Amino acid sequence: MRKLIGLSAILMVALSLPLFFSCNRSMVSLEYTNAKDEVPTLGNLVFQFDQSLVKDSLLDQWDSTQYVSFQPKIPGRFRWERPDKLVFSPSQPLPPATTFKATLQSEILQFSHFGRIKKGEDLVFYTPDLRLDNANSTWVLPEVNSSTALPQIDLQFNYPVNPNSLKDKLTVKIGDQAVNYTFQTLSVSDHISLRLNNLKMEDRSVDAIVAIDKGLLPDGGTNGLKEKIETTSIIPSPFVLTVNEVNTQHDGETGSIHVQTSQQVVAGGLASNISFSPAVKFTVEAADDGFIIKSDNFDQSKSYALTLAKGIRGRIGGILHEEYSTNITFGELAPSISFANTKGVYLSGKGAQNIEVRIINVPRVKVVVSKIYENNLLMAQRYSYYPQERNLSSSRSSSADGDEEGDGGGYYSSSGDDADPVLGDVVYEQEVDTRSLQKSGNGPGRLLSLSITDKLPEFKGIYHVMIRSAKDYWVSDRRYVSLSDIGLIAKEGKEKILVFANSIKTAAALPGITVMAYGANNQLLGTGSTGAEGVAEITYTRKEFAGFRPAMIIAKSAEDFNYLPFGTTRVNTSRFEVGGTRSNASGLDAYVYPERDIYRPGERVNFSVIVRDRQWKTPGELPVKLKFLLPNGKELKTFRKTLNSQGSMEGNIDIAQSAITGTYSLEVYTSNDVLLATQPFRIEEFVPDRIKVTARLDRSSLEAGDAGHLNIHAVNFFGP
Repeated sequence: MRKLIGLSAILMVALSLPLFFSCNRSMVSLEYTNAKDEVPTLGNLVFQFDQSLVKDSLLDQWDSTQYVSFQPKIPGRFRWERPDKLVFSPSQPLPPATTFKATLQSEILQFSHFGRIKKGEDLVFYTPDLRLDNANSTWVLPEVNSSTALPQIDLQFNYPVNPNSLKDKLTVKIGDQAVNYTFQTLSVSDHISLRLNNLKMEDRSVDAIVAIDKGLLPDGGTNGLKEKIETTSIIPSPFVLTVNEVNTQHDGETGSIHVQTSQQVVAGGLASNISFSPAVKFTVEAADDGFIIKSDNFDQSKSYALTLAKGIRGRIGGILHEEYSTNITFGELAPSISFANTKGVYLSGKGAQNIEVRIINVPRVKVVVSKIYENNLLMAQRYSYYPQERNLSSSRSSSADGDEEGDGGGYYSSSGDDADPVLGDVVYEQEVDTRSLQKSGNGPGRLLSLSITDKLPEFKGIYHVMIRSAKDYWVSDRRYVSLSDIGLIAKEGKEKILVFANSIKTAAALPGITVMAYGANNQLLGTGSTGAEGVAEITYTRKEFAGFRPAMIIAKSAEDFNYLPFGTTRVNTSRFEVGGTRSNASGLDAYVYPERDIYRPGERVNFSVIVRDRQWKTPGELPVKLKFLLPNGKELKTFRKTLNSQGSMEGNIDIAQSAITGTYSLEVYTSNDVLLATQPFRIEEFVPDRIKVTARLDRSSLEAGDAGHLNIHAVNFFGP
């Protein structure tokens, strides 16, 4: 009986060994991750495992599968950098001072034979807490003509802060006495300025203690200050100019140096007191807290010696008593991609089709061009569009072996429902070495050619261009581009829209262009076609519903297509006279040509009048009546004239020496008292400049490419 029991125990141990080793083989461990403790607001999150999990064919492809879930959610994409290394790249900076939790999902193992992940629990990380980086004190003049200066403290945070939230937690003390202050920064910013009230100007330095209570939240953050911040800012004597700090910045094209001083400086002669070694040409402008030096000749890879000569004067009397020298560098520029023109949409279809893109420290970029369909233009503008790249695998399109290609592009909601609208499709994808792109000038600009072959020419629409880094997903920029030669201008009336179509390349009128007006609800309001002069008239019935408000014009021909969204192209006409001429019963228009618009009492007012009908033809010899009105509206003189055969006439009026000054009016009427035009004249007491100018050109005719020299000689009759 004992032997049987012992044999059972041995068999149980023997049977459990394969099961134990089998469990070990089905488990993969998370070997390393930087998604713990403090992480930067912009940076990739890395998850490295102790076993290979994917095939080499799936490497270096941005993937929309949610391999790791984050709480709160973080938008971005995943990429297998190595078979055992998964990289997550956020598409935008992480929120400030926020704690996140990462959970590894089973999708990580979908291409492997492993069943579980070890050491992947309790992954908690957070972005840096709010901190006060600097507190700089400067004496400033509240107004241009002020005689009394006030000390201003500039607080530089690492995140934007709401001044209203800061006000409840900020105290400023000089010695043991709290000081009243007023905020100069009223909106959310990482640079908050405040001015101290009732502090006398004395020839001595004062220590200002700035304290911020714990609990202050940065804008968009969830973790408040854990401990109270207390720092000392030295308010120097207002009668001495000192240099507080020197900061540098470079955007790849222009370098700037911000010199912070203890008081505002006098701009006159400032440049002569600044020198560099090696020497560069520069410009300088005064700022509220010092001055800013700018130059396109700064090389970000070089070091410069900046010297400020003694004698630089401040606006409240301070003087730089000693020469100031420091070495400056700009350092390596952060990777960035941006379109040079932030507002341009229209690109001539008959031109070079190049777009300037500023690319800094990004060796390889991915260019993704999508076509937004005609009937989706309003929705794409309203809800934005993001391309679904064709080489991205996704949780709903990837097979178990990972061999199935993505679904081809479009816009998808977070639900992943196949019924979600597809606003456009990716028609072109290409990874480009930025060194192969043609340079635009001497700056960081590169020319991106959009001369692509459209794979969907039968479907009209515009293009969405996204250019991003091949490695860092958040380094990107995108914009809509209309590749067309149809230039459009639309004028909206009460129940009519006039559309003018001209060639973008030649400005010639384009006849035979079909134009359509759409409402804000994407409903067709009316159609028209341009005539020989390139003008189309769209008549529609205005409805009271907001959705039927005109929102977009579409113009197309057999070969071309363009659109004009009212929301982003509307021209503000409030500062222009856009009323136009008003039709009258006579069918005539008159224009008054004055010799000038201002006269002195005792002078003669000379003028000419030209009359035309609505077809711009001369009406012939017609009688007209003219009234010259005083500034109070009473008639000074009324007389009749007859037009000549060219439909014009000349006249004059003598102004008495005793005439009142002000604005007079000349009105032109038909013989039966129909008002045609009004021209104002100013009668004022003034002494004009008596200047004689002689201009002489060295050549009587010039051709394109020739150089001409103009000699101008001016003499003031009241002195040399």
